[in-house]
Amino acid sequence: MFDTYPVMLSALKQAITKHGIQYDCELERFVKEKSIRQFADQYGTQAFLDDYHQIETELQQAPTYYPEIPMILKTIVKRGGQHFVVSHRDDKTYAYLGELRPLFTEIITSDHHFARKPNPESLCYLIDKYQLDRNETVMIGDRPLDILAGQHAGIKTILFDEAAIFSKQQLKADAIVTTWEDFKNEY
Repeated sequence: MFDTYPVMLSALKQAITKHGIQYDCELERFVKEKSIRQFADQYGTQAFLDDYHQIETELQQAPTYYPEIPMILKTIVKRGGQHFVVSHRDDKTYAYLGELRPLFTEIITSDHHFARKPNPESLCYLIDKYQLDRNETVMIGDRPLDILAGQHAGIKTILFDEAAIFSKQQLKADAIVTTWEDFKNEY
């Protein structure tokens, strides 16, 4: 919903410089394929990760959503659908959603202490709590861990791959969209 990656990458680069970390990967691809936490595990320390989070929080003050998002969300709700957020971010997620927050039935953040994606624990919780039909439930995400979480929960998946990093065959997502303009509400 939000293009937070430019700020995340800027914060990551600042933390890398501060800690003098040497790495042998393409940062954006690594972060999308894995996570910043895995980057810290492989190349950094907990202090590095803590500094990254502090820098990212300072820089990521008011992320804006993609322009098509409000209409997509409203259309689905108007048709009787529901939206949920499952985020590795903390409760700042509520502020990020801003005026869109009422369009979500429930928001799960890292502060809820579910297992991290790709573990489907949070998705299964939502499916059970709201008695969602797995055949009509879709996980939309922009990283492999999102798609894997949806697959592990037994629901359909849509990969938002704006940078065209992944292939459908690589992740076996049910659908891939590279722009929100391409999103079709029949998914």
